[in-house]
Amino acid sequence: MNTNNISNSSELPFLNDDDREFSHKLNIIQGCIYIPIFCAGIVNNLLTILIILLNRDMHTVTNCYLLNLAISDSLPLIVSLPFEIAFLPITLPWNQYGCKLRSLLAETSTNTSILTISAFTIERYIAVCRPLHTTFLSTTGRAIKIQILIWFIAILSSTPYLYITTKNESHCLFDPDFQAFVKKCFQISATFFFVLPAVILCVLYALMARRLYSARLLGDECWSKSSSRASYSTSICVKKDEQDNNDLEQKRTKSHRSTVPSITRKYASIRLSNYTASGAQGQNMQSMKKSAFKML
Repeated sequence: MNTNNISNSSELPFLNDDDREFSHKLNIIQGCIYIPIFCAGIVNNLLTILIILLNRDMHTVTNCYLLNLAISDSLPLIVSLPFEIAFLPITLPWNQYGCKLRSLLAETSTNTSILTISAFTIERYIAVCRPLHTTFLSTTGRAIKIQILIWFIAILSSTPYLYITTKNESHCLFDPDFQAFVKKCFQISATFFFVLPAVILCVLYALMARRLYSARLLGDECWSKSSSRASYSTSICVKKDEQDNNDLEQKRTKSHRSTVPSITRKYASIRLSNYTASGAQGQNMQSMKKSAFKML
């Protein structure tokens, strides 16, 4: 971390006129970049903080991490960025203790942001790859405790900068007597707050991507199986309906064929019985006539 404040080119008497003009142009370009970043960062972070705090429906685990990230990102914008714009009429408002506090806050905010992103990634990993543990691990109370722990670790890891930061006439800088210690602090900070979190993020996002990809393949396979089963069951139902219709048609044909001969036989038997009855009646009449003729 560089705590040196960029000085105005007019304060550097060893520069010639060309160097002063180039430095002035460079300061203008720097200000044109820093001022929009400062304004956009402050406005966006402030809106994020107010919206999350004032809206009870947004008091979720995810928004707890976003709130903490907005607060930690606002600190370097407030304590560092305005004083890095050389052409602004802003002087350092602090003495040596102010420089130490500025260095502590800047390093603390950086470490807090990195730890918050890492913790948020772990929460995502639990939600994606261990969904059964989400109910008792991903809670708002637990997220708040994690944020407090993150700030404690960030402040504790930034305390060495209180001892190695000093102030000369116009700059906040590291004490030249602690060059070896400063180098060691940079190495430790780069290892635990850059390399290690970067490795953790890459590994966790790779695991989440693999889990989501396998879940997608499993979903496609289940969909294809269910579709094939549905089509197979539909074809079976159609074939069964066709078979039932054929059986019903055959039964109707058989019943019709069996009904016609029975009706014919019944009609023939009725005619035969009628013919027999008429024949018997005729024979009776003949016998009655013969008996009457004999009586005469």
